[in-house]
Amino acid sequence: MNDSNFLWQIILNQLKTELNSEVYSTWIEPNSIENVDMQNKTLTIVSSNTLISSYLQNVFDSKFKEILKTYTTLDFQIFYNFTGNTNPIVSAPVSTSIIAEPTSVENTFESNILKKFNSSNETSRQSFPKKYRNDFYTAPSNSETLKTSKQNPNLNKNFTFDNFVVGDGSKHVFNLAYASASTPGAHNPVFVYGGVGLGKTHLLHAIGNEMELQHPHFKIKCVTSEQFLNDYLKSIGKGPEHQIASEKFRQEYRSIDALLIDDIQFFSGKTGLQQAFFHIFNELYSSQKQIVLISDRDPSHLDGLDDRLVSRFDSGVIADITPPDYETRMRIITEKCEGLGLYLSENIVSFIAGNVSGNIRQIEGVLKNIKLMTDNGATASLDLVEDILKRRTKSTKKVILPENIINITSDYYNISVDDIFSAKRVKEIVTARMIAIYLCRELTDLSLPAIGSIFNKDHSSIHYAHSKVLSMIAENKNDILKHIESIKEKMN
Repeated sequence: MNDSNFLWQIILNQLKTELNSEVYSTWIEPNSIENVDMQNKTLTIVSSNTLISSYLQNVFDSKFKEILKTYTTLDFQIFYNFTGNTNPIVSAPVSTSIIAEPTSVENTFESNILKKFNSSNETSRQSFPKKYRNDFYTAPSNSETLKTSKQNPNLNKNFTFDNFVVGDGSKHVFNLAYASASTPGAHNPVFVYGGVGLGKTHLLHAIGNEMELQHPHFKIKCVTSEQFLNDYLKSIGKGPEHQIASEKFRQEYRSIDALLIDDIQFFSGKTGLQQAFFHIFNELYSSQKQIVLISDRDPSHLDGLDDRLVSRFDSGVIADITPPDYETRMRIITEKCEGLGLYLSENIVSFIAGNVSGNIRQIEGVLKNIKLMTDNGATASLDLVEDILKRRTKSTKKVILPENIINITSDYYNISVDDIFSAKRVKEIVTARMIAIYLCRELTDLSLPAIGSIFNKDHSSIHYAHSKVLSMIAENKNDILKHIESIKEKMN
């Protein structure tokens, strides 16, 4: 193992025991160390984007140095960089932090974020959502900030970054959304699209709520496309009343610091509305006011929209949010259950996560159904949940859980479950173990690391077992396909 990997592994091993798993896996684990110079005691921590890089520098820099000194006795100077950037930022104490001046348009955002983080110690302490804060943070106590919630009645206070469950399909959008709230205008406009019930509206309101916390005096306008349309319709017409309404509309939308619009796709085909929005957009954009737009499709597929608007949208940052994977759905269900005061066993949570793969609203609907039934005396059993799912969904396909695969495979080969999990190299046990791994990969949407945690094996071992079975199927070795189909039939 080279110096870079060795030093980073030291940091990972230590922080894994100190941070909650979501903070660790989202903000710490994906990074790496490069350019280690043991003689001069310097190294660079490289992240995938500027937001994470800035976060690490301002939150974890002293912790990184402390860990490294404990294990190496050396006082390292740490540089921070992100993929594609050629100007790493050097670490320094907060009071004397060195901020590299941006050398290009791409670096402007990084500079803004670092200035934001280093403006004061208290500001940097409250700059990241609570779910990513740890023992290094203290809670803000600014009474003025707490009063700002009354300034923007359209913002749903239940939608925050703190209670948004981040998964692989939403991580990039989450980072972008938070950056929009903390450094408004740096990335502009922001255009987020994706299917129904994936959390787009949640993130839109989270941006507004976070802006209120970080920028208490901001004037924020958060509306749906329908609300914008209604405001526009009141402003058109002839006569003194309409002239007053027209001026009010113009001032209301052009004197703001941030414009957040949900369901922008409904602007399609409305020529007058688009014309009004075009002028508002241009004025806000030229004043570097933050614009965030939500849609169910990307700009290129917004039929009936003026080409000038599509061009404006394309000039900003476009990000899509995709359906949550199995592990993320598990975490979403667990968090929603806590909010509802509903207790479900891990087996039931796994069953729901496997069955409801469409969107978060469907998950919420199922959980509310279960809550209603249990409040009226029913027991939250697997049979009850399966019955609710059958009535709520068109498909009655039964989801296969990993434990079912393992139990049925061990029964089929007349061996124990303990044999499957053991390190025994008896041919029949090895075959059963590989088939169980193969079926877990093929019949569930578990990732290789997740399957590895079930079988207590690393990623490469799981990959090898899966590949081996595929190879045996291709050769039809030992009638393996027949055995696999027999096991699958028992599952049905």
